[in-house]
Amino acid sequence: MQSHRSLCLALLLGSSALSLSQSQVPPREGVSSDDISVADGLQLPTYGHIWALDTWKGLHELVRLRPPDTMSDEPAFSLKLRKSIEFKGEAARVRMHEPAPLFFLRGVSGADNGRSDLVVVRLNVDGQHREVPKDAMAKMKDQAKHADAQYPGLIGLKQQRIGTTDWYRLTAQQELPTGEYALIPLPASPGFADGEVFDFAIDPDAPENSDPLRSEQYRGAQ
Repeated sequence: MQSHRSLCLALLLGSSALSLSQSQVPPREGVSSDDISVADGLQLPTYGHIWALDTWKGLHELVRLRPPDTMSDEPAFSLKLRKSIEFKGEAARVRMHEPAPLFFLRGVSGADNGRSDLVVVRLNVDGQHREVPKDAMAKMKDQAKHADAQYPGLIGLKQQRIGTTDWYRLTAQQELPTGEYALIPLPASPGFADGEVFDFAIDPDAPENSDPLRSEQYRGAQ
């Protein structure tokens, strides 16, 4: 009986010591998007691949960019093999109101600090569709091979990793005039699926974007 009580006491003390030890271990540095404030308490969400910071009537908003419908019959296509890309519709759904948009990318896109593997390309509008200029496609292939070269028609993005998270802040190297645009990864860039491109527009007179994130909204995953 005495030995049984001693064993129970030893187990109890061991459990208490383990709990105390675990409580004294400092928490790991959080990398949750809920901790990343981008403007006026506006935080990045825990979902989505690319978001743009917009301003509507003096209020900062985050707008999610999504791949648009293309004129191609292929659900996924290699940018290496494409000579042109056409998008359905004459206008992008996401319409930014500032000429110097700030993008936030989740995932891999080049080095932690430096040139992004994404470029901004202005689109041609032809009837009920928009298209990437053919010469821009050729220049992107050259840009992928010569990272330090500058190619007219390709607007580079500077990127900076946000802390130790998997988010990157992307800044265009020049202001964008009013028009239709696409964010396109350079061929063979890691972190992007085949044919994954994103469209947007610079349109100061556009109405507010649908379903934006504001600082007072919940940031949980969807």
